[in-house]
Amino acid sequence: MFRTIMVHADGLDGTTVRTRLAATLARRFDASLIGVAATALRLPLELYDAALGTVALGPDYTEIDRTEVEAEFSRNKTAFDKATGKDGIETQWRAIFADPGAVITAAAAAADLIVLGSGDHTLLGNLNAPSAGDIVLHIGRPILVVPAKYAGTDVGSSIVVAWKNTPESQRAISDALPFMKRATTVTVLSVSDKDGADATLADAEAFLVRHGIAARTATRLRENLSVEDMILEFAAQQKADLIVAGAYGHTRLREWVFGGVTRTLLDRAPVPFLLSH
Repeated sequence: MFRTIMVHADGLDGTTVRTRLAATLARRFDASLIGVAATALRLPLELYDAALGTVALGPDYTEIDRTEVEAEFSRNKTAFDKATGKDGIETQWRAIFADPGAVITAAAAAADLIVLGSGDHTLLGNLNAPSAGDIVLHIGRPILVVPAKYAGTDVGSSIVVAWKNTPESQRAISDALPFMKRATTVTVLSVSDKDGADATLADAEAFLVRHGIAARTATRLRENLSVEDMILEFAAQQKADLIVAGAYGHTRLREWVFGGVTRTLLDRAPVPFLLSH
C-alpha cells in the first residue's frame, strides 16, 4: 500500500497534470502527499567572464539568483496548493536549493511512490529537469512517470506489465500491486524472439493470482518491430492507462545509458508508466 506519495513539482511542462494525478492517487490510497521543488543556483555567464578577467564582477549574482529562485519556489508552491487544495489530503511542501536529482534521490526514503516527469535524459541535459531514468537507478522506490502531454486524470484501470524474468521486472510487478488490486484488467505481456511462451510467464500470473489479482497473460512473437515498440502497440490495443516495467540501465556518462524499453518509455510512452530497478 502507498502511504506516502512524493511528486516533483518543478513548474516545468507537465507539472500541473503530474501534481493533480499525484493528488488523485493520494486520495485513492489515503496517502499523504509531499511536493518537492529543487533548483541549483545558476552561475551567470558574467561570472565566467570575470574569472577570465575580461569583465569586472559587479553585483552579488549569487544573492540575485537566490532571490529569483525563491520567487520561483513561491510560484511552484502556489500551483501545488491549487492543484491539491480541494482533495482533502494531507500535504507537505519542500523547497531546496540543490540539484533536483540529488534532492529527489535523498527524499525518496520518505515515500512509497515517487511521481516524476520523464525529464531531460540527454547526455548534456537540463540539470533542473532530472531524468526519471537516472533517478530510478539510484533509489529503492518505484517511480510513476507521467508524460508531459498526458491528458488523462487517473491511472490504473487497465494495466499492461512488460514481463521479462529479471530482478528489475520481478521488483516492478511487486511494486505495482497496489495499482493492480484496484485495476479492471491486468495483462502480463511477454515478447519473445522465438516460438513458445516464456515458461516463467505462468509463474508471474500465479504470483498475481495469489495476491487476489485476476491477471491474464499474453505472448507476442517479435517480428519486424522492436520489443519496445511491440509493448507500446500492445498497450494501445488494450487501451492501457498504465504500463509496468523494470528499469534497465547502468551508470556511466552521467547515468544516461538505458536499455531499449526504458529509453523508449521515457521518450515516447503516451501514458504513465511505473518503473522499478
